[in-house]
Amino acid sequence: MNLKSKLPPRFQKYASFGVFPKIILAPVAFLILTTFLLAKPVVQIRLYRMVDSRIGHLAMNTERVRLSTMQRNKQNSKREVLVYCSESRNCSNNALRKLFFRDSLHLRGNIAWLALRMASSIRFFNSFATIANGNLAIDREGLISSNFPELTFSSQELKSGNSFLDRLKVDPQKFVCLHMRDSAYLTQMFRQQVHKHDYRDSEISTYVEAAEVLAEMGYTVFRMGALVKETLVSKHPRVIDYATNGMRTEFLDVFLGAYCAFCISTGSGWDNVPAIFRRPIMLVNHLPIISPGGITHNYVIYPKSLIDRRSPSALSLEEVTGRNLATPSNTAAYADAGVEIRDLSSEELVEAVTEMAQRVEGTFVETPEQKEMQAKLKHILSTHPKLQPTPNYYPIRAEFASCFLSRYPNFLD
Repeated sequence: MNLKSKLPPRFQKYASFGVFPKIILAPVAFLILTTFLLAKPVVQIRLYRMVDSRIGHLAMNTERVRLSTMQRNKQNSKREVLVYCSESRNCSNNALRKLFFRDSLHLRGNIAWLALRMASSIRFFNSFATIANGNLAIDREGLISSNFPELTFSSQELKSGNSFLDRLKVDPQKFVCLHMRDSAYLTQMFRQQVHKHDYRDSEISTYVEAAEVLAEMGYTVFRMGALVKETLVSKHPRVIDYATNGMRTEFLDVFLGAYCAFCISTGSGWDNVPAIFRRPIMLVNHLPIISPGGITHNYVIYPKSLIDRRSPSALSLEEVTGRNLATPSNTAAYADAGVEIRDLSSEELVEAVTEMAQRVEGTFVETPEQKEMQAKLKHILSTHPKLQPTPNYYPIRAEFASCFLSRYPNFLD
C-alpha cells in the first residue's frame, strides 16, 4: 500500500522529500553527534559528505580523503577519525561503497543527511569539520602513487570474482579493461546537455582492431560500461562486450577494475576504480590535454589531436597553451578557438595499446629520440609560464605515450 497517497494532498509534497522520516530520525542523529562530541578529547571526528551518484567521484574522491586522513594521523598526535556520510538514494556502485564502509564508521540515508546539516548549523557540532566533496581527484601530494591500496575483498567476494573468470576460461593475470566514454551515461542518468562535454567522447568501432590485437597477444579484453551507446562488435573469443552482453554487475565492475593487468580508458568516471587499486592505466583519446586529474596520476596519455582549421597540421603544445586550450572544460571552447578535434585512428589505437602492453610486461624499449622527447616534454610541462604557478598541479606524474611523440614530433615545437 502506498502510504503517501493516503495523506492529505498538502502533506504529500513533504513526504516526497522525506520530511517525516527526517523528523522521526532527528533525535537519533542528534544523539550520534553528541556521542561524537563526547569523544572529542580523545579523537577528532571529521564528517565526509560522500558524493556517490557517480562512480568516479565515489572512487577517487573518497580514496583521496581516506589517504589524507591517514597522512594527518601520521603527523599529528591527536588521532583523526573519518565518518563517511552517504545521503544519496541512488549510489552509482553499492559494491564499491561497501568496500569503503568496511571497517570504517559510516552513516547512510536520512541519518547521514541530518548529521551533516546539524554539524554545519548547530554551533557546538561545528568542530567536526565537515569535508566537502570538491575536486579531490587532483592528487597534488601524490598520495595515490605513494601509498598501497587498502580496500579489501572478502574471501567470498574473491571466490565469486575468480569463479566468474574461471567460467570464461580467463587467465586472472592477463585480462584488460577497456572503457570508452560516450554520451549514453550522462544522457540517461543525469539528463545533461551532453554536447557541452562531447569533446571527450569517441566511437567504440575504432577500438575493435586494438582490442583484437591485445587478444592476439594473449589478453582477454573486457569492454566496461554501465550504460553505453553502441555495442563492441568482434568475433574474437577473447574480446568480451561485458557492458552489453548481460554479464555486468556492480561487484564485477569493481573486481575487474581491481585485478586487471592494465586499463585502457578515455578518461571517464569508471577508470578511477582501477586507479584507486593502483592498476596501470593508459588514457587514449584524452582531452583536455593537460587535465588536472589525469596529469597528477601515474597514467600514460595519448591525447586527441587538435587541428587548426586554417591548416592541416596538429597544434603544438605551445599553440595549445597560447589559445588557452590546455585545460578547457567544454566543447565550445575548442570551436571558438578555431580548432577541430580529431580522434585517434584505429592504427593509432593499436600503437597505443601495444606500447602499454609492452610497458606492463617490461619489454618496452624507448628509442634515444623518444627518451629525448620525453625529457623535453617534462621540462616544458613543469616550466611553461602558462602552466605555472596556476594551475599548479605539479610535479608531473603522467607520461605521454612515446608512440604519440614519435607520430607528432611537432607537438614539442
